[in-house]
Amino acid sequence: MAAQYTSVPILRYTPMNCAGAAAAGGRTSQCPRPGKTVQEMKNVDEYKRKSKLGDVESALDLISDGMYVAFGGHVFFNKPSYFVRAMVKRGFKDLTISGSPYASYEFDLPIGAGMVKKVVAGNCGFEYMGFAPNFRKAATTGSVEVAIGDEATIVGGYMATVEGLPYHPINSVKGSDVAKYSTLIKEYVGPFGDKLYACKAAHPDVVILHAPQGDEYGNIRYYNSIFFERIMAKIGKKVIVTVDEIIPHHKVRSEPVKTMIPGFLISTIIHAPYGAHPCQSTGQYAHDEDHIKDYIDRGRASASGANPQPFAEYLQKYCYEPKDIYDYIDCAGGMRRMEELRRKWIDG
Repeated sequence: MAAQYTSVPILRYTPMNCAGAAAAGGRTSQCPRPGKTVQEMKNVDEYKRKSKLGDVESALDLISDGMYVAFGGHVFFNKPSYFVRAMVKRGFKDLTISGSPYASYEFDLPIGAGMVKKVVAGNCGFEYMGFAPNFRKAATTGSVEVAIGDEATIVGGYMATVEGLPYHPINSVKGSDVAKYSTLIKEYVGPFGDKLYACKAAHPDVVILHAPQGDEYGNIRYYNSIFFERIMAKIGKKVIVTVDEIIPHHKVRSEPVKTMIPGFLISTIIHAPYGAHPCQSTGQYAHDEDHIKDYIDRGRASASGANPQPFAEYLQKYCYEPKDIYDYIDCAGGMRRMEELRRKWIDG
């Protein structure tokens, strides 16, 4: 027996339908223009999806002195390095910064440039390559306030914000020095008599991420591990993302499972090829050990107090002089070096 098909009527929004949706507790925002079909609405500029593709200067205007700024990435992975250097060039002051429990370049550089008043950190360094020199000096001399924590306390603060709660409960720090000294948590007794620790909700003014790919509407893709970016994209009042590659929107629609962060969470997306350098972008290129070693050596020389010139020269060459990401690439070894780092990632 042949299958029977019935035609589906074109959905037309009417005042009655909207009123009915409201009475039923539905979303009346789905009835934005009485008497218009879905297709008719698609042809009206008011309802067309707006591109979020922007530029660095406009994105920097979202930040001002004294703000709380959170950076994405973890250790060497997916650091928004290009945007951090642009912030240094703009010359912000008195920032509070946080990010992954294991921060590196994105913390140490603005600290060295004198931009930071307070740091929320679990660790700041370059893993097997050594400590972050500017962070270490600032923490030991007290020139920057440091709120210490660990993965649970820092991410717990992010989780509280996502959950819409004043705090997020943890107990993994019980008996540790983190519980004794961290200002990010407070011990309390739960409703069932348990002794727990409350991680106060974190509310960054701006969150800054880097990703391998995204489309003009802010739909973001990561390869391999995404670390904390999915949580961090939900906690910022504004969220800025730099990406190595802008991909066509039809790719996002044809492979929706690859979208790690949906576009509605993103304020602006910026095309910045090799924008994580000297750190790495997962699936794209490895971190630049030679550049990072030079950075650490310059930072140590200046942090010792013997000669501030080496780090000042780094800031001049890589932050103040380049006009854009392409100028920076030329300063950092050119496309030949970038392709070497890409090949290094591919070859493992």
